[in-house]
This record gives sequence, structure tokens and C-alpha cells, in this order.
Amino acid sequence: MCGITGIISYNSNVNQKELDSLTDALSHRGPDGRGTFIDNNVGLGHRRLSILDLSNAGQCPMKYKTIDGRTYWITYNGEIYNFLELRAELKQHGYHFNTETDTEVVLAGYAHWGKDCLLHFNGMWAFAIWDSYNHELFLARDRFGIKPLYYAFIKDRCIFASEYKVYLALDYFPFTMNSKIIPDLIKQCYRYEGQSNETIVNNVFRLPSGYSMSISQAGKVQLNKWWETMNHIPDIPTSYEDQIDQFRHLFFDSVRIRMRSDTPVGSSLSGGIDSSAVASSMAYIQKDQKEALERCHKNWQHTFIASFPGSKVDETMYADEVVQQIGARPHYWKYNENEVLSNICNSVWSTEDICLSLAVHIWLNYREMRRANIYVTLDGHGGDELLGGYPWHLNVPVNQVNQQLHSDFHFAILPTILRIYDRCSMAHGIEVRMPFMDWRLVTYSFGLPPETKLGGGFTKRIVRDAMKGVMPDSIIKRQSKIGYGLPMIEMFNGPMKDLLVKVMNHQIWLESPFWNGTQVRDFVLQKTLNKQWTYDEYGFIQQIWLLMNLVIWKLVFIENDITSIV
Repeated sequence: MCGITGIISYNSNVNQKELDSLTDALSHRGPDGRGTFIDNNVGLGHRRLSILDLSNAGQCPMKYKTIDGRTYWITYNGEIYNFLELRAELKQHGYHFNTETDTEVVLAGYAHWGKDCLLHFNGMWAFAIWDSYNHELFLARDRFGIKPLYYAFIKDRCIFASEYKVYLALDYFPFTMNSKIIPDLIKQCYRYEGQSNETIVNNVFRLPSGYSMSISQAGKVQLNKWWETMNHIPDIPTSYEDQIDQFRHLFFDSVRIRMRSDTPVGSSLSGGIDSSAVASSMAYIQKDQKEALERCHKNWQHTFIASFPGSKVDETMYADEVVQQIGARPHYWKYNENEVLSNICNSVWSTEDICLSLAVHIWLNYREMRRANIYVTLDGHGGDELLGGYPWHLNVPVNQVNQQLHSDFHFAILPTILRIYDRCSMAHGIEVRMPFMDWRLVTYSFGLPPETKLGGGFTKRIVRDAMKGVMPDSIIKRQSKIGYGLPMIEMFNGPMKDLLVKVMNHQIWLESPFWNGTQVRDFVLQKTLNKQWTYDEYGFIQQIWLLMNLVIWKLVFIENDITSIV
């Protein structure tokens, strides 16, 4: 898990100083090392977070040379969880390995299967391979876009990276806000990430999930969609009992291979069904399927819990039930309004885009992991969008459930969540692994009938039934869904007053062409000063934060001036 960047220039050699600047702009993603490689007009940069093979042999950019003399170089961000199985298979075909990394398996896989290697990988990734034999740069992103990859065509070159902020290192690149997407972003914030290749930065584009891109040395670009979930639906058992058994098998195996690490492993635990299923399954596998574990660290018992004492969004009591049952070691981050307020701009810098909700608590929770020397976490992301976890899913007509979930998972909700959690975790050099997003489990789940996912007044029916005897019954039977968020009502009724005043009196807010700055300001500040916000207005408060986020983003990234609001 790392930060990657690179340049392919069509008319000139890559400048080492420029590549260094781009690479080191991602130092937070890879605090354990750095490397660059230049082959005339191609340059690859890498910041390393050491997870597999902690020796220097695991450094990137990594070179691989086949027996017949072909040479490949890679810069790589991600994990291929089935790398041990692929390594054994590739050895049978005569491929050699000098490291204990999954990176080398990716290179050998590319040498053997070509671009079809992507279909063999089970994991999350964004990487670039320089094929010096065919003089081609190959960029690829995982099936569901867990790992980010951006690119920009600037002058006579293409520059790619894990995050937008690297483009600030280029003095010749006009880093400006892409204002034409703002109206749609305000109307439907979540859909922006999954339905458009455009970003909030002008002329910077995201490589879509499940896509690859090839760039020749002469500058010819080919974009290819290599993955479509609905083309890979497996046979589904007809009986519900068999469906549960198959789901449990796939889920346990997904957790098992995601526990592979040469460093200690933890989990983020909210007390909801998904995170509880992950943490409980880790304990179950360690106890009842230990013989199946391979390359897994013995130190896996750490759970990280965000606590909001006295608030309606506090789920600590549920998380504690899981901790008690599985015998984990809890680490608590307790809500502190001063800590939250003082790190809002840091979280905006890290998420580097617009969010419907404040993400600072997520940012702070992953900071606690880094302080506890835990660099790998298994989290429950994807379960709600895959299996119908939101209360409103119960109101979707039965014949439209799978269509709705397909949209939520691939386009409407999950892509933004993935981006937020990638940035907040990697801001502190933390790798997040997501068992619910194993491609085998995803394709199986989309083949299940709606009544398997939603039934009897319960969301995520099959998850609950599959986890019987594995996680606490109180969690299985739990119907309330709070969501992992800050106590925004309480914050708007008090602690955020000064920030609201500063942002809404700023020229950027008042002169915005996208909303009536004076009118919205007067309405919001009056309610805040009178402490009149209620939980019925939570959605409206989210919308207000989105507008504030736009202002703060512009101050942080464009104006380079946050002194007026902090």
C-alpha cells in the first residue's frame, strides 16, 4: 500500500527533479521509503508503506526480467490477497521470484497473462507498468475503484498519481477549481464520484474503476473497460440455507486472505453489522480455521472504536459487546470538540475533494491506529451498498432491489465512501482492507434474489443469518442504524459557531454564484445562535457542510490561505 506517480513524455526525457517533487508530495501515503525510476521519456515514482516483505527487496519501482529477456518496471499501490496462490501457479510456468512481495507476483502475472492478468488478481490496486519491450505504459485500477488513480495530459506528457495534490508541485500546471461540475455536485454529491471521470480540479481526470489505460511512447492512448460485475455472476444455490452456507464460506475466505500481512493487523469497529461481522470473523478464523491461515501476523486483536459519549450517534455499547465476545483489545478515540474543530482543515486537505459530511473523525481514528503502530486494518465498507443495509432499502420495490444496489455500489454512494476512507487512512499511512468487496463475494451477492438480502423487516438478512454463532446475537438482531458520523446537530448548535461565522462571512461564500450567500448565512447563523437545530434537519445540515466544504477547499487548495477561518 503506497503512493504512486509517474510521467510519460512524448518529446523529451523526464526531469529527475520534477519526478522527485511529484513523488514526495505523497510522502504521507508511504512513510517507509521512496524510489524513482527513469527510462529516458518515462519516469515512475513511489512512496512505500511496508506491509509485505519488509526488507529492501520489496522497494518500488520494482524491476522484473523474464527468462527470455523481457523487462518490466512497476510502481504499485495496493494488495493482491491471493498472491501466494498465484505465485505457486506462476512458478509452475517457470517464473522465478526474488522477493516475498505481491508486487513481484503482479509483474510475473503481467509477463505471463499480459493485460488479462487483472482477471486473476483478487485485491485492490492502482499501478503502472512500463513495458520496455513493447515501449508501452500500462495503467490499471481495480474492479471497484478501492485504490485511486488520476491522470492529466499536460503539454506533451501524461502525468498520473494517487492524489490530486501532486499537481500542485508543477509550477506550469494551472491548479484551478472545475466550476462547471459544482451545480451537479451540490445537487447529488455522492453520484459525482462514481458517474463522472471529471474531478474538482480542471483537466485532472480519474481512471474509472474496472478500467485500464495504455499509452504508447508516441502518445497514443487507449482506454479499456476490463471489468463488468454483471458479466461474472456465478451459479446461485436455490435454497436459502445453501445460499447462507456459500455466503459464509466466501466471506470467511475473504477475511482470511485479507489477514495476510507481515505487520500487525487491526480493525475499525463501529458496532454496526458490517464492522462487527469482520472483527468477529477474524476471531472465528483464528480459533476454528487456524490451519488455513498463511502469512498472517499473530498480532491481530486490535479494534479501534470512535466514541461519542452522550450523543445519539454513539455506538460504543455495541462495539464493546463485540470486543468482549471476541477477546479483542479496544482502542478508543473519544470525541473532543476542540480536537475536531482544529483538524477540519487537515481533513479537507487529506480528502482533497468535497464530502457531504465532515470526515475529520475518520481522519482522527486512523491517526490513532498509526500512533498504536497498527498499519493494516480490516473494515466493513461496502456491505450496505452490496446487500441492502440502509433503512430506506426496505422501501424499494422488490423487483428493483438489485438494480438499486447495483447503482449504490458502483456509482451512487460507495465510490465517494471509498475515496474518503482511502484519503483519511492514507493520510496517516494506514492500509484499509475490505472483505465485503472481494470480487467473488460481490458477484455472488449480485446474483442473490432480493428476498435473501431484505426480509422480515431486516436489512442485510443473509449477513445476519450467516453470522449466527460468530458475532453477538444483539448485533445480529439490531435494527437501528446510526451511521458512522459526527454529532453534527450538537456541533451546529454550539461548537461550530465560530467556524460558521468565519466561513459564511468570507467573500468566497458571499459571492458564490451557486447559492445565495447572504440569505443562507442569515438563516443558518440565526438557528445556530439560538441553538435551534434538530435531528429532523440533519440532511439540511449535511447540505450546508457541503457548501462550507467548497469554500474551505478553495481556501486550502487554490488560495493557499486558511488563516481567515482558523
